[in-house]
Amino acid sequence: MRSLVGNHCFAVAILLMATANVFGQKPRWVDNTPRELNHTYRFVEVVSQGSNLESARALSIANLKTNENLQEGIRVQRKTKETITRDKVFSDNGLKIKKNDHIVEDIVIDGEPFRLQALRVDEFFTYDKGVYTLHTLFEAATCNNPVFDYADKTEYYGIAPAFMSIVPGLGQLYKGQTAKAVMFFGGTVACAVGAVFCEDQRKDNVSKMKGSMQPQQYKTRATNWKTGRNICIGAAVSVWLYNVIDAAVAKGARRVVVRRTGTVNTALVPVVLPDGAALSLTCNF
Repeated sequence: MRSLVGNHCFAVAILLMATANVFGQKPRWVDNTPRELNHTYRFVEVVSQGSNLESARALSIANLKTNENLQEGIRVQRKTKETITRDKVFSDNGLKIKKNDHIVEDIVIDGEPFRLQALRVDEFFTYDKGVYTLHTLFEAATCNNPVFDYADKTEYYGIAPAFMSIVPGLGQLYKGQTAKAVMFFGGTVACAVGAVFCEDQRKDNVSKMKGSMQPQQYKTRATNWKTGRNICIGAAVSVWLYNVIDAAVAKGARRVVVRRTGTVNTALVPVVLPDGAALSLTCNF
């Protein structure tokens, strides 16, 4: 019995630790586009398919030009005719853009010509039965003089997930890792339930030992259940600690952090070093 309980609890702990990082996650912006910081552009997610990625990318631009969300933004801009007062504009805002990520297309909206300017921010694809399904996130202009904000891609979430993981799995859930969150929460609960069960059996055998003609038999069983209880407690603590460490230092699902052009973005990021752990201060200009 003791061996069975011990093997069960440590199998749970080892399985969690061995598989904690095998679950790839789609980016957080898929089906949940970021919020724009000014009215001169919109974040637009476009889904396209193709037999290869290049054909899917070409189709994504065609789908962008006919996207209803973008066209509605352009209509709103035409009606309000709002102007912007910020200094930097699209042509000289200092953004580091790859040539193939900068898109300029002439389109027609409600019979009126419009020069569409867009930036390809990020993409995510899946492959199934010979077909690539590509999700592309664009910053697309809704006026002729847009101010595109910085859209930084990152897989780090700072130190907040570590504090959240006082509740097992909550930090992973915050980082968009649902499978890992379920594993850590379920593993901790399973070990805790095992500890409670073992303690209940230990008490039962101690109670039977007092009125038994063969107390040694129940004493041995009680000792075994006690050992099983301690093993389960140790496994639960191990899983919980690993859950906190994983939430603090492991990468999460890729996300897009939007900040205004010309601002400085700082963040504290936990890192693991060969001789310990530390907090890294990152600055993006």
